[in-house]
Amino acid sequence: MASMADIKHSIRSISETEQITRAMHLISTSKMKKAIHKYESNHVHFERVQSALKDILSHTSELKHPYVGESKGGGKAAYVVIAADKGMCGGYNHNVLNLAVEHMAQFSDKYILTVGQMARAFFERRGQMVDVEFLHVSQNPSLYNARNITGDILELYDSGLMDEVYVVYTKFISVMRQEARVIRLLPLSVENLKEATEEVQYSAELYYHPTPKQVFDVLVPQYIIGLMYGCLVQSYASEQCARMTAMENATNNAEEMIENLTKEYNRARQFAITNEISEIIGALDALK
Repeated sequence: MASMADIKHSIRSISETEQITRAMHLISTSKMKKAIHKYESNHVHFERVQSALKDILSHTSELKHPYVGESKGGGKAAYVVIAADKGMCGGYNHNVLNLAVEHMAQFSDKYILTVGQMARAFFERRGQMVDVEFLHVSQNPSLYNARNITGDILELYDSGLMDEVYVVYTKFISVMRQEARVIRLLPLSVENLKEATEEVQYSAELYYHPTPKQVFDVLVPQYIIGLMYGCLVQSYASEQCARMTAMENATNNAEEMIENLTKEYNRARQFAITNEISEIIGALDALK
């Protein structure tokens, strides 16, 4: 049995940890509410943007544009990997980063753009160079940041340095459920937008003025900005939910450990008192 001093020290240490996890849980809960509000404000736009592009591509025949086409595979690909700036959020970082590595395996040449310090540190530990790092973006999902990321992506793609562009993020499904996902940003295809729903069903063919190329030169960058902003918002909301859940579990575990240690301390104290009484009785018997 551990000494009473050791047990008291353990209880004090765990209590201090519990205070930290409880505070982090409250902070994450507050941030989660704001993140979900931002997600709900963006969700309709996020879905509508994908639906509009799917509608256009589905009703356009023989469209030739650098931004439209099927996956070539095995060539050069750029990846935007969105993770957190810090840990202590359960499997959030682990899931999205491992999915990124798994998906990257099919390409021989990769260009990595990271959002979040955990993503950068992860690839550096694996000996993979991070080409572009966006600092403090994961905690501030904004259209400004989405435009900056999209600008770098289009510059790489338009110059012919990359054949395909992907974004790896965490999709927010509910407070208790988030899933790591991969979306191909470029080139666009109907297959790539299969999860999007078409709002109106019709069979007519679309015509463009002045030309399809000029329309897509304007439309696709705006689409990517909207999609990138949606990925940043969903990742931020998912991170806060994951951290809230992790801190809640940590707090509950700390409370359980303190309860068990308190019982052990009481047993040790009772054992010590019993020993003292026995010693006193033994001394009295010896004096008699």
